[in-house]
Amino acid sequence: MKRAGLAVLVVGSLGVSMALSACGGSSAPPAAPASSDTSTSSAAAPSEDAGAPAHEAEPEVTTSRAVCTGRDINLETALIQRVCEIENEKDPKYREVKDVLEVKALAGSTKVTPGSHLDIVVTYVNKGKLPLSLDFLIDPVPRFSVEAYDAKRGKRVDLPKGEPPPPPKDATERTPATRGTARVIVSPYGTARVKLGWDAVRTKWAPEKYKGTPLEMGYPTKPAGPLPPGKYQLHVITPLLHVMEGSEHELTSPKIDIEVGK
Repeated sequence: MKRAGLAVLVVGSLGVSMALSACGGSSAPPAAPASSDTSTSSAAAPSEDAGAPAHEAEPEVTTSRAVCTGRDINLETALIQRVCEIENEKDPKYREVKDVLEVKALAGSTKVTPGSHLDIVVTYVNKGKLPLSLDFLIDPVPRFSVEAYDAKRGKRVDLPKGEPPPPPKDATERTPATRGTARVIVSPYGTARVKLGWDAVRTKWAPEKYKGTPLEMGYPTKPAGPLPPGKYQLHVITPLLHVMEGSEHELTSPKIDIEVGK
């Protein structure tokens, strides 16, 4: 079995997802990614390129731990709350939870037109008879993202071709964010969920967006036309921590088969 840990995040500037506004705890800084893998969108202010659905209002900040536990937890709200943060463990234990935890990613449709938007809901189901605690990486926000692969060749299709260009000459060095941990506790037979978005588009490098883009998001990208018709597999990359899983990363990276067509 493989450990699912801090290397689970892949974020960037297009394909999707969500980076929720929050502050993390302290830990070793993450290594800088070589490039943007997908786009992020904030719960408060989604990126214009991200394709994630707009939210009607910012999640309310609370001091009650009730938001961190229950039978139906909205991770979009819970993971930005300071009250849900825990102290980083120096030597965290990786748990075998396959018998009590089911992670599902469901799309609004399994067929979309080139360039169109797709809503995705990731659900964590506690199948056990006892409360189940789930830890998520925040750096300083929890990051969920979507990567698109060609279904036949298994090749990543939503990244720009070639290496990213050098940073703009007037860009300052970006510093890594402090890493922290947020914890929610799912009641027996309860769920925790989060809604993401993905656009069926290709991307290109966007050096004009480099300044102001967090290091954890990699080199920024922007849309470069629709994905061509074909069959794809979406990998939903999540910041779930401290669980044991197999080589398919079924708990930290659930997958969805889709078709892009007219």
